[in-house]
Amino acid sequence: MHIDEAATELLSITVDGEEHSYEATVDMNHDGVDDTVHVNTDNGSYEYSDTDGDGVADTHTQFGADGHESGHAEFDATTGGWNSTTEASTPGATVDSNNDGVPDTIVTHNPDGSTVLATDLDGDGSPDAVTEISASGDYSSYEETGDGTWTEVGHGGIAGGQSSSAIASAPSVIDPTTGLWVRR
Repeated sequence: MHIDEAATELLSITVDGEEHSYEATVDMNHDGVDDTVHVNTDNGSYEYSDTDGDGVADTHTQFGADGHESGHAEFDATTGGWNSTTEASTPGATVDSNNDGVPDTIVTHNPDGSTVLATDLDGDGSPDAVTEISASGDYSSYEETGDGTWTEVGHGGIAGGQSSSAIASAPSVIDPTTGLWVRR
C-alpha cells in the first residue's frame, strides 16, 4: 500500500473503529484546501474525502485496478462505521446532475483551463451527453445519437458579457443554488 505524502492538511480517517491521521493530497472540491487522501493498493485505490471541511473523512470511494469506481460509502459518526451508498451509474462519475441520488457526470479539468462534462442520461453506464467548456467560457454540447455518432446540440458562451438568452439556450447550465450542472 502506498499513501501520497505531498499534502499540508491532516485528515482523520476511521477504519474498523480506529482513528488514523493522514495528510490530504488532493483538492477534490477545488477550494484551495487539500481534502482527500488517495491510497494505492495492488488491486486498485481508495479515496477518503472530507466533504464538509471538519477535518474528518466522511466519504470513501473505491476504484478497481482498471481505475473505474467500484464502491462508495459514507462515514456514520454515530456508529463509527462506513455505510455503502448507491454506486455511480457511470464509472468515475462524481456529480449527480439530475438530483436523483446517483452520480452520473464525470468532470474533467484540463491543464489548459478547459472543462469537459460527460453525462450518462439514461443510466446505462455510458456517457450520452458531453459539454466542453473552454477556459474563456465558450461551450459546445453534444449528444450521442445511439449509433456511435455525436451531434452538436448547442454552443455559445457563458463568460462575462454573454446575454441571458445565450445562457438560457444552453442544454446544460450551472444551478446557482447547488453549483451543479443541470440539463435544461
